[in-house]
Amino acid sequence: MNRFRDFLESVFYRRNKEAILAYVILLAILVLYSLNQNDFFSRYGSQSIFNQVITLVVASLAQTLVVLTRGIDLSIGAMIGLTNSIAATIMEPISNMVTNQWLGIIITIFIVLAVGCIAGLLNGLIIVFGRFQPIIVTLATASIFGGIALYIRPTPGGSVPYVYSEVLTGRILTFIPVSAVVLGIFIFLVWFPLRRSKLGQSIYAIGGNEYSAFVSGIKINRTKLWAYTLAGLFSACGGLLLTAQTASGDPLGSNLFTLNSIAAVVLGGTTLAGGRGGFVGAVAGASILSLVLGLLIFWGIPSFYQNAVQGLILLLALSIGVLPQLGRKLKFLKVNGKGETP
Repeated sequence: MNRFRDFLESVFYRRNKEAILAYVILLAILVLYSLNQNDFFSRYGSQSIFNQVITLVVASLAQTLVVLTRGIDLSIGAMIGLTNSIAATIMEPISNMVTNQWLGIIITIFIVLAVGCIAGLLNGLIIVFGRFQPIIVTLATASIFGGIALYIRPTPGGSVPYVYSEVLTGRILTFIPVSAVVLGIFIFLVWFPLRRSKLGQSIYAIGGNEYSAFVSGIKINRTKLWAYTLAGLFSACGGLLLTAQTASGDPLGSNLFTLNSIAAVVLGGTTLAGGRGGFVGAVAGASILSLVLGLLIFWGIPSFYQNAVQGLILLLALSIGVLPQLGRKLKFLKVNGKGETP
């Protein structure tokens, strides 16, 4: 009992209590999932779960980087749709042109990642040098990216080599889902090094207090450009993963990733005020959102109610993000008793 109380009073818990709560909720959902899915403990069950969550998890990494700088990116869903449409349109023709399937896949991946970087950089350049609000800029560019995706692929379709889908959605050594390996790569080889790098520290510093970061010598504009460019890069990774799962392209089928990535980030403990949180919590948030939808489908809930539940989860996530600020204001009013806010 004393150990549990010490844990609740520890610095680690105070800093990560929102993310810990997200993992507790995720654990409860996994228990419900295991009770409803007969093959939950089989190799197919774990493969299905990781394939179900991986795209939103990667999208939440893109959103996390931007939100940590006190920004927001409403174009992530459109970027995923654009890169998904490009990959499903050019991968087969390029593979046939170079007469080598793997070479065609690699060339397509580089093209798609480059498109994602350019799209993210465009967002960053307009926000940083145009001095516009991120919400306005990314809302506008989302329409542009969506229009380009529709031009490339007017209707859902296209195709990719079977081996591409098989590699990214299959298993390694019979039991290990490739999606789980991809998730591990993004956590341990991408997020942790980035979090500890000078760029990662600068992203947190800007979100915490931009003026103090500037006074400390941090390059504000360059850091924000990197944050939005990396968000574009990771959105393109999400587009490639979605292409592997669907083996086709859909220019309008990825719009929900925008709001769901924001909800996942907030559910995972990253505050919309910036400077606090991280990708590890967002992994839990994204998994909750994806698995809740799976549970609703298992229970035969009509699609209308599925959308309503997702909307309620988004509202709950935003409420969690606002409650700490409200609590601080109420505490300030209680201490001062003057009815003034800080």
